[in-house]
Parts: sequence; C-alpha cells; structure tokens
Amino acid sequence: MKEETFFKNIDVLSELKLRFGYGETGQQDGIGNYTYLPVYNVANSQAQYQFGTTFYDLYRPDGYNPNLKWEQTATTNLGLDFGFFNGRITGAVDVYLKKTTDLLSVVDQPAGTNFSNKILANIGNMENRGIEITLNTQPVKNNDLVWDFGINATFNKNEITKLTFTNDPTFPGNLIGGIAGGVGSTIQIHSVGYPKSSFYVYKQVYDAAGKPIENLFEDLNRDGLINVNDLYRYKAPDPDVFLGASSSVSWKNWSAGFLLRANLGNYMYNNRFSNTGVMRNIIDPLGFLANGSRNLLETNFTGNGDKYLLSDYYVENASFMRMDNINVGYNAGSIISKNTNLRIGFNVQNVFTITKYKGLDPEVSGGIDNNFYPRPRNFVLNLNLDF
Repeated sequence: MKEETFFKNIDVLSELKLRFGYGETGQQDGIGNYTYLPVYNVANSQAQYQFGTTFYDLYRPDGYNPNLKWEQTATTNLGLDFGFFNGRITGAVDVYLKKTTDLLSVVDQPAGTNFSNKILANIGNMENRGIEITLNTQPVKNNDLVWDFGINATFNKNEITKLTFTNDPTFPGNLIGGIAGGVGSTIQIHSVGYPKSSFYVYKQVYDAAGKPIENLFEDLNRDGLINVNDLYRYKAPDPDVFLGASSSVSWKNWSAGFLLRANLGNYMYNNRFSNTGVMRNIIDPLGFLANGSRNLLETNFTGNGDKYLLSDYYVENASFMRMDNINVGYNAGSIISKNTNLRIGFNVQNVFTITKYKGLDPEVSGGIDNNFYPRPRNFVLNLNLDF
C-alpha cells in the first residue's frame, strides 16, 4: 500500500501492507492406535476362563468408533503491517478468528450398541477470537550505540460452541481437572457458552470478618439444599490478555537485554491450600503428625467433608508480570593472538515475578496448582573463546 499514489508522498511512512490469510490445520493427539477399528485384546485376569484347574486368558472386543478423525482448526486472519522513519518504528496489528471443529471427547454409548459404554468421538467445537498488536522501535542508532525495544499485546476470547451431537440445553458439560484431597473430585468443566476448563465450584459464604465459613455455600437455585445443582462456572485458567516487552542495547563492546512478559485475567485453583491447609492434614486421622499449608492460619478449616474442596475461595487471580531473562555481555576481543576472540556473558533466568497469587507459581498449565517447589532462579556465566 505504500506504493499507492495517496501514500507515496508521505515521507515518514516507510512501509504499509494489508494482509489476509486463511488456513486449516489438523492434529491427531488423543487418538489411540487402532481405536477406529474393531479389534480384540487380551482381557484382564478377572475375565479368565477356568477349564479344570487351569485359568485361561480370553480375548474380547474393544469399543471403537469407525468415524474417528483429526481435530481441525480453521484460522482467518486480517493484518496490517506498518513502518515509519525508514524502519525505525515498525509494527503489526492482526485480527483473528480460530474455529476448531471435531474436538475429541469421551461420550456415553447406549447399552448394546458398542463393545464399551464409552467411546472417543468427534463432537466438540470451539472458537478463539482476538487481536494481536506488535510494535518494534529503535530509539537510538549511531556508530557506538544501538538500542532496540519492542512490545506486544494479545487480547483473546475463548468459547466452547458445541459439546454434544444434538443440541441439549440440559447438559451441564464434561467434568475435568482432577484434584488432590478427595476421591474422584474434579474442579473444572467444559460447557457450551463458556471458556474451556472453567472452574466449577460452590459460591463461598464469609463471616463478618471476611473469613470463609467451612462447608457453608450459597444456595444458588434456592431449593433449600446445597448439592451439585448449586455449582457454578467461575473464571478460567487461560489469560484474557498476554503482554510482552523486550529490549537489547549494544554500546561499543558491551551488550545487554531483557525479556519481560505478563498475563492478565488468568485464574488458578490452589490445590496446595485446599489439600494441605486443613487441620486433618496436620493431625492425621491415623495419628500421624504431618505438615500443612500456612493457609490453615487464615481459614481454620478442619477438613471434614469434601465440599470445601470445591469452594471458589481456592480459585485465585493469578495475573502476573515475570522477568524471564536479563543478560549482560562484553566482547573482549583478541587476548592471545589476532585470530582469537573472547566473549563474556552473564545472564539470569526467572529474575522476578510480581503477582497477588498466594501459591508458588501463578503459571501452571491446566490451572491446577499442586507445586511443592518454586521455579528455580538460574545464574549463568558464559566464556566463549573463538580461534
């Protein structure tokens, strides 16, 4: 577009391009070998057949789905690339829509229609839409000093649009996200109209001092009972906004740089607090004395029952800003002969993290934090001698 007549005479404008793209990709993760074929496998020891005094292994058919196929994502993108002052300022703005279809999920089978009561099937659809902004600048450039600085931001909205073969408004969704502390307890759900892996929790009731009251939750449907019908979808682990910043500076033989990023709007279920921050975990029912989380000092929960595990109290805002890397280098030049070159570098990884999240790490894949140890901070000294 820079070459068009109405832009050509704008001297400060060095680049202007309009892009449109469309593409489809597929992925087969989650599909087991031969699960689309009728096959026989050796049964377990509980299904052996006795003939005389000998027990024989049997072969039995597995459940299968002949219509299994890859999940598919169609991406539509509209972008604008720009540059000013002979490339000293460049950037891009992209608007995108990603539609993922044929998502894999385990579905129930009517009795007598398959060799298993559950099979893997392509039934789900999901959408991601948003905008990405990138800006790169070179504030200083001369013979001795060059400084490059860049920032980026992504705003994303995720929503599940289909989960069943036919529209069923009464279907709450697929429960996922197993947690420690209860037998078979889950804390997340995939539901139509909500972000994937939304937390599925009870609404906690607090006392006058702002402390949570153990096993006391709001009766959301006003039926006089507190049960699974009072669970509600609250927040999700994926961020709404991704931010990043990077910088590199070179001055004569010196160089330095950093990488900084932030996530906003991501939430985390603190399973360390819910599992160990109760009296039952410190004074074990079997008589053992164990360690507990400091969260017990805030809640005074005994750990009786299991509803407290599903409290939205444990779903925390895990927005954070993290300095991933900072580095300094020096090129010492030739020190032994004219054909040698010594470079010295020092960098720190995982420099610092700013967050209100009370757990050890606000960035845990899946949104369930069971970490015992924080991420390490690494200090690295590099000495490179080239001959």
